[in-house]
Amino acid sequence: MSELPEDHVPTPGESVKPTLMDRGKRAAEMAERTAAAADSASNAISAIKWTAIAIVALTFAGVGYGLYKIISAPAKAAANAAGVMTDGVKAGAGKIADGAGAIKDGGAGVLNRLDIPVADTARFNALAETAYQALDGMDPSEPAGVKDRIYRAKNFGGNEGRVCNFEIKSGNAALPVTMAADNEAHATAKALGSLDDRLMRFILTAGDEDIAMKISWDNEAKSWALGWKSTTIKKPVEDEIAAARAADVLSAAARECR
Repeated sequence: MSELPEDHVPTPGESVKPTLMDRGKRAAEMAERTAAAADSASNAISAIKWTAIAIVALTFAGVGYGLYKIISAPAKAAANAAGVMTDGVKAGAGKIADGAGAIKDGGAGVLNRLDIPVADTARFNALAETAYQALDGMDPSEPAGVKDRIYRAKNFGGNEGRVCNFEIKSGNAALPVTMAADNEAHATAKALGSLDDRLMRFILTAGDEDIAMKISWDNEAKSWALGWKSTTIKKPVEDEIAAARAADVLSAAARECR
């Protein structure tokens, strides 16, 4: 124990030994500092731990989203492609249908263009019937040389030698006409007593131009139909004039073709 009184005031330079109370205070302060340091360290470790957990969670979330994009992208692309293909097929089918309709209408328009309207169908049918009977009952004749043989074969198929040559009057001019029926096409129907497949062709020569027309029997309509030759590109005269000259040809054929 110290021999100094409790209220002794140390002089300068005098060493003073710490009392028991001083030591207790110092120990308490050290314990507090140690606890504070421990709490700080614990808080730091906890923060690091939760930060690491958050980083790992975000990493897995990013990887999962990436895998989802990779997996779902082909499916979406396939669905989109299927949709585009379906729309394309529908559009293509519509265009094909429209194109087919246009081609059909165009073909019908070309064929109808060759038809020649007849004003008096009753008179025309009567003239055609008489002319056909005359051509069908003609005696066959041989071609007048090679040129005539080629001309008949080219313009009057199935004539069987029954080719008629005559003239019609048009104003002050006489127009040469060559005419024949397609006897071979009607042969089978004729043997069976049918009027099917009856066809007459004629070529009317006007100046240096040959004007070719045909007159065919329409079994459904039960009527004769007048038209331009199927190879006609440009009509040489108006349909009305052509119909009038065709009636003149039929009238003359009934008289001249024997």
